[in-house]
Amino acid sequence: MLYSPMLGASQVSDLKSQSYLKQIKNIASENKAIFCRAEFDIPATQDFGTLGLSDYIKAFEEMQPEHTLILDIDRTEAEILEQMKPKGRYNIRVAERSGIIIEKTDSVREFFQLYQIMAKRQKITYRNEQYFQKLVDILKEKDYVQVFLAREARAPHESTNGTTKVQNYESSNESTSQRVNESTILAAAIVTYYDKRATYLFGGSSSKHRELMAPYKLHWEIIKDAKTKGCVEYDFFGIAPDNNPKHPWAGVTRFKKQFGGRQVDLLGSYDLVFNKTKYQLFKMAEKIRR
Repeated sequence: MLYSPMLGASQVSDLKSQSYLKQIKNIASENKAIFCRAEFDIPATQDFGTLGLSDYIKAFEEMQPEHTLILDIDRTEAEILEQMKPKGRYNIRVAERSGIIIEKTDSVREFFQLYQIMAKRQKITYRNEQYFQKLVDILKEKDYVQVFLAREARAPHESTNGTTKVQNYESSNESTSQRVNESTILAAAIVTYYDKRATYLFGGSSSKHRELMAPYKLHWEIIKDAKTKGCVEYDFFGIAPDNNPKHPWAGVTRFKKQFGGRQVDLLGSYDLVFNKTKYQLFKMAEKIRR
């Protein structure tokens, strides 16, 4: 299978071009791919039939969330805070009084340590550390990504008077081990940037010191940082459908919605099939496996 994730409306014309179709079929042949899955990051209010992609069929399963939460950040910080739920604003203030420290880094090592613990706790599958580091290394070449860490305030050079500032350790002389000894990572995120949108792609939080509300401070600083990059939207990337309380993402959805924003339902995935017989066999095998 070939896979093209999160395609925007501006990229649809490329999928229809004869040069693209020729290239993708050649790539499929070289890699013995049965089909190419195109995942559209386009609101479901758009009729797929109007896109002119008649060679594509609706995918039999989704690889990414079909519902997301978008926060408009092309406004003042005061206005962003005002549209949040009261609990969201309150928890940000709690984290600020706790002196939570937010760092930016290009290394995924500490992010992955927290992410791995969280994934095991929630019994979900996850990629290895090398995958995340390669992702960051590739996207960083064009300034499309940033890793954020939220730490418990223990470092002696930090203030705990509610004026927590973003620390950038990309060029710091301090070693990672020194910083770990000083404080504990309570939340982490990998954020991508493209077309004036910041996207919360991966993240994790610790089960320790939840009363400090570190994840709230983390995302508030990410939002403010995204504004400085010229972003007008913050995509929380993935929420439970229709406020389903039994959905595996119900808890994280409640957290994300404390920041306000609007739910957007997406078109989802469509497949360009190269071998219909093998495609049907693959489809049956995937249904059995899941």
